[in-house]
Amino acid sequence: MRFAAVVTWAALMLSLFALTSYCEELKVFATHYYPDTPFPEFRGLWHEGFALAKGQDYPPHQDAPGAYVFIHFLNSSTAPLTISDIAIEGIKLSEGLGRTNDACGELYGHSIAVSKIPDSAKQKLRNAGEPVWWKAEPRTVAPKGLGQIVIRLKRQPKVENIKLEILTQPSKGIGSVQVFTTKSDPRFAGVYFTPELNTIYAYLKHPKGAVRPNRIYLDGKDVTASAKVGFDPKVDIVPIVIKLAKPLDLMSYHCLRAGFPDGTAATTGVRAWGHEFVYGIWGSGGDPYSAYKDWAAHNFNVHMGHGDKPTMELSLDAKGFEFLRSLGFRNMATWYGNARNPIFYFLLDEPDAQDYGIDDLPPNERLGLLGQALVERADELRRLDPKTPILLNVDGTYKPENWPMYHQLADIPCIDPYYQGELDMVYTKRPGRYAAFTKPTYVYAVTVISQSACQPKPLHVILCSTRYRDEKTQGDYTGRYPTPEEKRLEVYYAIGAGAKGISYWWFTAAGDCYGMGSGEPAAKALYKEVGLLGAELRTAGPVLTLSQPVRLEIKAPRLVSARCLALGTDTIVVAVTNDNVLCDRLGTVYKPIEKTNISLQTPTWINVADAFEITADGTRNVNWKRDGHSIELDLGTLELTRLIILTSDSNLRGALQFLYEKKFAANVQALKTELVEK
Repeated sequence: MRFAAVVTWAALMLSLFALTSYCEELKVFATHYYPDTPFPEFRGLWHEGFALAKGQDYPPHQDAPGAYVFIHFLNSSTAPLTISDIAIEGIKLSEGLGRTNDACGELYGHSIAVSKIPDSAKQKLRNAGEPVWWKAEPRTVAPKGLGQIVIRLKRQPKVENIKLEILTQPSKGIGSVQVFTTKSDPRFAGVYFTPELNTIYAYLKHPKGAVRPNRIYLDGKDVTASAKVGFDPKVDIVPIVIKLAKPLDLMSYHCLRAGFPDGTAATTGVRAWGHEFVYGIWGSGGDPYSAYKDWAAHNFNVHMGHGDKPTMELSLDAKGFEFLRSLGFRNMATWYGNARNPIFYFLLDEPDAQDYGIDDLPPNERLGLLGQALVERADELRRLDPKTPILLNVDGTYKPENWPMYHQLADIPCIDPYYQGELDMVYTKRPGRYAAFTKPTYVYAVTVISQSACQPKPLHVILCSTRYRDEKTQGDYTGRYPTPEEKRLEVYYAIGAGAKGISYWWFTAAGDCYGMGSGEPAAKALYKEVGLLGAELRTAGPVLTLSQPVRLEIKAPRLVSARCLALGTDTIVVAVTNDNVLCDRLGTVYKPIEKTNISLQTPTWINVADAFEITADGTRNVNWKRDGHSIELDLGTLELTRLIILTSDSNLRGALQFLYEKKFAANVQALKTELVEK
């Protein structure tokens, strides 16, 4: 990108969107304020384990409690520029976010409540939304380069505008900007990259509904002419496909901006990362060579962690590394040097649960304490290895505020909505809430909330594959393994809500969480099912990893749900689930639904030429009819799930079938043969 292009673009953006004052070095060209989206329809699902265990009161959950502030800027100088601090209403966050006395391991909490600033200054910060953490991405911006600042606010501000100042090293002044909290901005709901990093799939949402952008910029360059834009005034997203002249560098930082005719704009900073669908397993399975071979035969491709030392460190051995490569397997590492060629770094497990353990503040005020320490930890990982994405898993403590609190901190937001743990809690502590947990709606709800909070990042979902037995909290009650039917529904709920990867906690047959590697009949049945699901998901992976949830006009039989995803401008995915299901402590009961006919209106940007289904046996035909943009699907009898692809790409079915036959067909045949023999 030439300097002249950057300067011209920055000047254009500043004039068009009339932002703020700025220092000589740092020029702000966009600010966005995005409040959390409320989901009152899921309110009945939330209860707190810590409140029950310790007899503590947790106040009623608030809808849309917090917000994110994004600031996008240009380093217009001829030298690198490091963002050193942020001041809100004249108060530096390095001083306003005081450090706690208690810690989580080596990580200390940070909060306004424990800072040494005057009470009047604390009140200013609380009025401005009570910031809990902030980060700069990248921390040091190259000359003529672009960057963004992200600030997490715990509460929505009490003021209509917030004065922010950006401190830099070296600095000739302070960049100042005002963020208005009453305006509604469009945003990028999703930005994803092909594994080759030569194509970008982006999806826009506008507060006024579907609005077609009139300008698309990538790193300051106008790419409108080379961007394929899909627009339908009746559809809630606008897909954009940008074919690049040359591939991007892995994990390189980029700025996407879309301007609209009404003068608004959407801006986002993203790092270029793409991969096949991640289908992961946690834990250990005995001899690592045998375990990895068995996992690969069950269609897993990533070991996520929490295993024993031989399993976790197999890639550090030259022979082990080549063995994993031969299986197409990679590892997630806990730190730099802990695995060779890791696919992710695991920043921390469950910071919301760890927040609860820092006792400087009352329990109901602890959420978000670890945010600033995790930013610093992520910066250090980025310095040590700038080519590997960072994943942060958020648990279920302080629901539902916890997920928005942390989902913008790392490259890959992650959740672990363990439905079976919630079901066990119903039976052991809250039987009156059973009506809300008769099926795995909990997984869908957490994924929907997280998809809203993490946009435009790719969301990873961890599902439960253990039975629980904890005498301290459950008494004589022993939980059961998830049923194959539950896990199939959970997977479809997750991908229908936008999940870009799935993994399972865990395989290890030990501890209070007794994994599916135990060899018990229920565990073996579950293990086979997740193996079959892996073939389905990884066959559909090239579609799922680049798609975005979309609301379409759709009609389905009562007790059937059909959730849609859009892949660019040429494909629609329909994830169908049977909702005539009942789960309890004994297992799962469901009734197949006959004559499952579904009709939907596809967006005007697509003319469907082919419709097919993806199953554990590969692709297969589906009965369908088309009348213009109206599609009729005759699915016959619906057992539990169906994954339907509608596309204008005549090559897609063949490509996915080729992928299936090359990587998964033999595994599926072996799994089904074993099932028949057993």
